[in-house]
Amino acid sequence: MNILHKDTVSGAVLLALAALVVSMSLGLGTGAGSDTLTPSFVPQICAAGLAICGAFLVLRGLRSEGGMPALLDRRIAVVMIALVVYLWFFQAVDVRFGVWGFTLITMLAFGMRSPLMLIVYPVALSVTLYLSFSWGFKVVLPTWI
Repeated sequence: MNILHKDTVSGAVLLALAALVVSMSLGLGTGAGSDTLTPSFVPQICAAGLAICGAFLVLRGLRSEGGMPALLDRRIAVVMIALVVYLWFFQAVDVRFGVWGFTLITMLAFGMRSPLMLIVYPVALSVTLYLSFSWGFKVVLPTWI
């Protein structure tokens, strides 16, 4: 068992990123009203997803063997930078544009090159998340329009 397997390192980086996202989202405030979810809810859901993925990668990496990996994969670095930038400017950027941009950057970083998927998936995810949280959960999200 090699603890430095690339999946273990990537999983640990995702777990650290999830902790960073949670710590950054705690400072977003309470929002417009008490009967809605707080602005930190969406980033914390994303952090939970990152933590779950990271935990699975760590477990998979601990069970496998491999050579010494790079400590930070280029794809993970791109996603981390995009997420930190998105969270940093969350209140100033329209959430629909931010989700679209983050999804597109993530897909490109992981090698998705299908033009149809690069057009349809970020738009569909952006619209779905916006409608779910703004109308379904009644969360006040930053929008330009």
